[in-house]
Amino acid sequence: MSVGHRFEFWASLARASTRGEEGMKPTKLTEKFVQSLEPGAKPYIVRDTGVKGLMVAVNKRSKSYKIQKDLWTGDLGQRRLIKTVRRTIGSVDDLTVKDARSEAMRLIASIHEGEDPNHKASEDEQKNAASWTIERMYDEYVLDMRARECSESNIANIVYRRDRYLSNWKPMLICSIGRSDCRERHRIISKNNGKIAANQTFREYRAAYNIALRVTDDPDSLPDNPVKAVTFNKENRSERIILPDELPDWWERLSKLKNPLRRKMHEFGVFSALRPRYLVSIEREWIKLDEGAIIFPKMKAGRSFALPLSEHMKTLIGDALEYSQMFFPGARWLFPSRSAKTAEVIPTCVWRERKMPGETGHVLRHTHRTVAQRIKVDPINRRLLLDQTVPGIDGVYVHEKALFDRLLHDQEMVSAELLSLMGRQ
Repeated sequence: MSVGHRFEFWASLARASTRGEEGMKPTKLTEKFVQSLEPGAKPYIVRDTGVKGLMVAVNKRSKSYKIQKDLWTGDLGQRRLIKTVRRTIGSVDDLTVKDARSEAMRLIASIHEGEDPNHKASEDEQKNAASWTIERMYDEYVLDMRARECSESNIANIVYRRDRYLSNWKPMLICSIGRSDCRERHRIISKNNGKIAANQTFREYRAAYNIALRVTDDPDSLPDNPVKAVTFNKENRSERIILPDELPDWWERLSKLKNPLRRKMHEFGVFSALRPRYLVSIEREWIKLDEGAIIFPKMKAGRSFALPLSEHMKTLIGDALEYSQMFFPGARWLFPSRSAKTAEVIPTCVWRERKMPGETGHVLRHTHRTVAQRIKVDPINRRLLLDQTVPGIDGVYVHEKALFDRLLHDQEMVSAELLSLMGRQ
C-alpha cells in the first residue's frame, strides 16, 4: 500500500471512530434484511458490504438509503481531504436494494473523480436541459404554467403527485430515466395508488419533459420523451347524473338538510354548473348582481370567467348572503365555513353530503349539461355556460363577452327547466 493510500485509510478509520454514530455490524444488504430493520432507542445505520459507502439509516419513522464517501483532491501521495460527502439516495419504500446500489455506485464514482454530487450546477451548466434533475424539470414546468396563467390549484396538484409518486427520482438527471423506468413506475403506481393517479402522473411527466426538449440548446443531448413507451390505463368516465325524473326526490332530500347555507350551496351548484372547487371559493366581491354575473378572476384554463346569473340564481345568492352574514359576519366568501383545527373562518372545503351520497358535487355539473341539451341549448353555448373550451376553429372566433346576452337567456331557460323538473314551477 502506498503512503497516500495508507494515509487515506487511517484518516477514514479515525473519522469513523470519532463520529459517535450508532450502527450495527456491516452486512450485505438484502431486501428481507432491510425490511426487517426496526427503529431502536436512537437512530442507527447499517453499512453495506456489497458497495462500500452505501448504508441504510433507520430513524423512528423512516428508513432511507444513504451514501458516505470522502472527497479528496491532489495527486496520489499529495492528496488533501476536502470533505466527507453524505447524501440521501431515497426511501426504502421507494427503492429496491438493487436500485440503491446502482445509484450509490454512480454517486461514489463521481466523488472518486473529485465531484461533489451535492454541489449545485452553475448557471452556465443549467442552460443545458440535459443537466437538469427531475426536480428542476418540474420547476421549469411550473414556471411555464405560471407564464401561461394556469390555475395555482392545478400547479399544486402536479407538485404533489411528483413528490408523492416520483420522490426518489427528484435528484436524478432526466436523461437517466429511460422508457423501461417510466413503464415500470407507471405499473407500480397503477397497482398501489390507482390507474387514474398513474395516468395523471405520467401525463404531467410527459408535459414537463417536453419543456426540456423545447428549451435545450443541444437537441441531441436529450433522448426522445420516454413516456412514449407507457401504455396508459383505460379510464371510464363517470357519466352519473341526476335524471330528470329523479330531480323531485333530489330536491326533497336536499330540503331536509339541517344547514340552510349548505342547502343553498348545493342548489346553486346545480343551477350554476360550477366545478365544486370554484363553487365553494366564490368571494362576495366577485358577485355583480347589477351586471347579472359572478366574475371569477381565474378558472381552470387560467382565464377569467363571467358566470351568467338567472333570476333564480340571484335569489339563491341573496339567501346565501343572508345566511353567511348570520353565521359568519363579515366573511369574504359566499359559502364560508369554520376550520375544525384553528376555528378561523375559511371557504367551505367539503362539497359532498354524507346523507346524499353521489348526489352532490361534480354530478350536479353533469345534470345541468344534460338539462341544457334536453331543451336544445346551442352546443357552443352549452360549453360556454360550463366554462369549457370550444374545440376547433369555433374556439378561435367565439368570444363569450359578445355572446353574454345570449348566454344569460340560455341560463334563464335552463333554470326554468330545472325548476319545472323539480316540481317547483
